[in-house]
Amino acid sequence: MSNARFILLSLMALATLALAAQMVIDFSTVNIGSACIVFASSIAMLLYLLWTPALHTHPLSTFALFGFCVTTQMGALLGQTVFGTSLAQNLRQPLETFVTLAGFQAIALLAHMLYRWFLHPAPPPSPVTAPLVASPSLIRQLLGKLGLYEAPPTSALWLMGYVGLFAFLISGGSEGTFRKVLDGMRFLTWAPFLIPMYLIQVGPAYCRPRRQYLHLLGFGSLVILLGLAANVRSIMLSGFVTIALFALLTALRSQKPVSGKRCLQLGLLGLVLGAVAIPMTDLATAMVVARKVRGGVSAVDMVKETLYYFQRPELLAQQERMQRDAATLDKYDEYYFENPLLARLMETKFHDNSLYFVSRFSQSDTARLAQTSVDLMWSILPNPALKALGVDVNKRDLEFSMGDYLSHLSQGGPLGGYRTGSMLAQGLALLGIGFAVVYFFACLGVFALLDLLSYRQRSGQVLLSTVGMLSIWKIFQYGLTADALHAWVSLVFRELPQQVFFFVVITTFVRCLGLVFQGGARPDPRATPTAHGFPLRP
Repeated sequence: MSNARFILLSLMALATLALAAQMVIDFSTVNIGSACIVFASSIAMLLYLLWTPALHTHPLSTFALFGFCVTTQMGALLGQTVFGTSLAQNLRQPLETFVTLAGFQAIALLAHMLYRWFLHPAPPPSPVTAPLVASPSLIRQLLGKLGLYEAPPTSALWLMGYVGLFAFLISGGSEGTFRKVLDGMRFLTWAPFLIPMYLIQVGPAYCRPRRQYLHLLGFGSLVILLGLAANVRSIMLSGFVTIALFALLTALRSQKPVSGKRCLQLGLLGLVLGAVAIPMTDLATAMVVARKVRGGVSAVDMVKETLYYFQRPELLAQQERMQRDAATLDKYDEYYFENPLLARLMETKFHDNSLYFVSRFSQSDTARLAQTSVDLMWSILPNPALKALGVDVNKRDLEFSMGDYLSHLSQGGPLGGYRTGSMLAQGLALLGIGFAVVYFFACLGVFALLDLLSYRQRSGQVLLSTVGMLSIWKIFQYGLTADALHAWVSLVFRELPQQVFFFVVITTFVRCLGLVFQGGARPDPRATPTAHGFPLRP
């Protein structure tokens, strides 16, 4: 049995156990119905991954599909079961929410089947037949010439990391277009942590691992410290989550046989992650408590404030009780998981809130949502482009999220809180069941664009580009659903191309100036060249 098959079968077993446990935790009709819907949807996804080579031929689009399932359904089932909580608890309309999510997952799954089998079939993986395959598309040829599909040297990755860190430090005091440019470069902060990923793909020929790991330890500590100083959890989590998701994707694609030693290693890794998750959860809660003084104290005092709460479990417990109480009193709440780390990764509650809000819309509410949705679509463009097109949209009037706006229309909630919404709820409110058709065809385009961030070697193996690795968390969590329709469009047509641009600029800069740090990539004479020139061991 391969590692991939073992993991998928294990997830099926866990989902089955979670379904049985939910019947014990809460035997109400609503909870059992919700658990059965999620179980069926999750098993369908896992069987698709088990019975097809989708993860091997189209890794990023398939991982986005898997991420949709995990972040909206399967993750909720497993996470709530671990904490002994009813799946339907703290949801406004659990049955309607899970039916909607399962339905859109089924649409995306059908779209992916069509995309793989008819629109973007995978060529034969054999080295003998590979030369007979049609040449890459013009877009792929252009991206290849720009260097997107080449493994950058460690010097380039370190430069990207410090550029991203610099952008993170100064973006808070910037405004306008300059701030948006800096925000677009922040994803580079964790680029040095791709070095372990390339070591997995390339092997020791890539760099000297021991020296790089020591540098990574210091760099990671610096990023965590700056995240505490700025009270921004995402900058702290993104690197670790990116590495974890890449490792998961690698394991799901591994055809190596399962061994007792590997199972023991995975078990120990699980215990270590479980042990680390406890203090990380407390730290995340402490950052939420300390957020009340953010902006009013120095960076040093912000760190001290966070550590003060981190060392006082009674205050953290009080914060959790306040969140639970608020969930029953406020018109809007985001409380679903007891664990704040799970809450950061799962989207179930946000879809539930938004679907509930749009179910209460009047015709005038739908008309206002339509106009605002159009304005938000225009706001994706930079101001100079809007002026050139003669579009009268003031971005300052749109400084709110879709979650804010749906709550505002439904219950009169305030704007500007940047609550998380749901593009699925937004689309259903605008087009009704017709949105399912739009979503189906939109998924076809998104799949094709996502898979441009991976490339096929002459041997037939498909690898991820650097930008694909850096974007893996966003692709996993928001590849097929997002806070709003304009956010989904922006991710695919603005953010990802923007990330490709910054990557190409920095790698070109390194090559032109000959900026090669000690410990950079060292070609191995025993290695076999890839389709794009970087050596890999045979």
